[in-house]
Amino acid sequence: MKISRYSIFPFIQAEIFPRRWFLFVLALVLALGVFFRFANLDEKPVWGDEAHTFSVVSGYSSFSVSEGYAISEVLDELPTNKVVSVGDFLKYQYPNSERHVGYTLQKLYTDVHPPLYFLTVRFWVKTFGHSVSVLRSISAVYSLLSVLCIYWLCLELFKNPLPGIVGSVLLLTSPIQVIYAQEARPYSLLTLTILFSGASLLWALRTQHKAAWFTYACSAVLGIYSQYFFVLVLLGYAVYVVLIEGLKLTARSRSFLLATFASLLTFLPWAILVLQHLSDFKGSSAWMNQHTLSLLGAVRLWSENISFSFVDPRTSEYLGLGKYSFYFLIPLILALVAYSIYCLVIKTPKQVYLFVFTLIGSTALPLIAIDVLVGGNRQIWPRYIIPCLLGLQISVAYLLTSKSLSSFTLKGWQRKVWPAITTTLITLGIIFCSIMTSADTWWNKYAGEQTNLVSGIVHQAQNPLIVINRQRPGTVFFYNLDPTVKLLFIKDERLIASNFDTGSGDIFLLNPTQKMKAELEQQEYRLSMLAEFPDPSPVPAEPTEFWRITRPQ
Repeated sequence: MKISRYSIFPFIQAEIFPRRWFLFVLALVLALGVFFRFANLDEKPVWGDEAHTFSVVSGYSSFSVSEGYAISEVLDELPTNKVVSVGDFLKYQYPNSERHVGYTLQKLYTDVHPPLYFLTVRFWVKTFGHSVSVLRSISAVYSLLSVLCIYWLCLELFKNPLPGIVGSVLLLTSPIQVIYAQEARPYSLLTLTILFSGASLLWALRTQHKAAWFTYACSAVLGIYSQYFFVLVLLGYAVYVVLIEGLKLTARSRSFLLATFASLLTFLPWAILVLQHLSDFKGSSAWMNQHTLSLLGAVRLWSENISFSFVDPRTSEYLGLGKYSFYFLIPLILALVAYSIYCLVIKTPKQVYLFVFTLIGSTALPLIAIDVLVGGNRQIWPRYIIPCLLGLQISVAYLLTSKSLSSFTLKGWQRKVWPAITTTLITLGIIFCSIMTSADTWWNKYAGEQTNLVSGIVHQAQNPLIVINRQRPGTVFFYNLDPTVKLLFIKDERLIASNFDTGSGDIFLLNPTQKMKAELEQQEYRLSMLAEFPDPSPVPAEPTEFWRITRPQ
């Protein structure tokens, strides 16, 4: 039976896959993928980067690398030396009538991210409500749309629906994709635009239809306005077209150049705004130059990052099994990935494996080169090598599909090897995603365990009040507290006991100065440290301290 290239789900046709169990398993994996992305969205603590998303979306807070995630504009709205509630703080972290969308755009001029994600999030929370789960849920939606796009991309690439099915299943059960699907950051949107633009480009190159090139141009615009690194993806596409078409200006290469140029032209107004605030932009991204990687460190982190597409070896820490108990999976995954690339080269036409190679190298190679030449650690962050991880997933999807199909011509145990490998890989992804979804924090939520510790202490307290050093407010904790918890911001290191001591309730102290602690002790208050942990931001800062204040006897 001939499969229509334009059929959205040709694999459902009974003539191709008559076994109902296949459709049942596929539906089950799809349901699990949806569950992993939307379950317990508000359970894990908000961390620094997500707090920055709140700030930009609300239009209130400014981000300063030198001061961490400072929120001076919000604190200016709150009274000093007067008790307020967490709810009073949070109302400035969501869109309101006092700050229109222009304030959000103004905050983004100096940010390290373009505006598309933050504008869509602002619209999303205004439509569906103000909560952490709503703020994160749009990333889950983007992640699910990515499943359709990877199927389309594989269909265009391999001319067969089966790699698209396997690729979709791998994406649904990928730990790194689930991590970003549950995070209020733009990386699920970046994944979506990469896959959408790749599929659109292959469609346009194949058909040469104006509608196809227009779709590609639109996808490129969405990609650039989602993440600045997407420009490197476009550069990878350009390399791919040159490798396929040669240096001669053909009809296809001419159409590609026109569509890409048009997309870059639409980005010009925003680029001008960024250039006008280039010094602030450099300051916001200066943390990437703080640490230089050793060769062994880079190899270790790259190995971890590649494995995150299929398993999460760091899960052992959250199960109490030690840090490295699951690291034996990493060399197995690397071997599978390497073999998939080998098979891709020897078994597919050059227009197939070259596309995958340019996708893998589009951000990986430039980031490695920059780190080597000027120092820094850009290459080790999974969010910056998403195109590379997607390319490797597509390569593995092709390997599993081709080997599983060819195994049906074999006999005995050899016939079962690759179906068993495929089943094991998908099952491992489901297991790791299940553990991650049910956990109260994860490795991507920097200082998440400490945030849970502080919020747990405050939650168990009676009528709690948190006295806060206004210069180091540690506001990332506030998103995880009950809105009725009382806050008291102290300015200029002046701490007067009568401002907070009403004679009832538990009192805590967040990031006090030495003068604050000395003044309290002089008034015979007793201080006991409950938690101290390093600042999680990439820029070195003083440790975060959380104290209990005990009244004089």
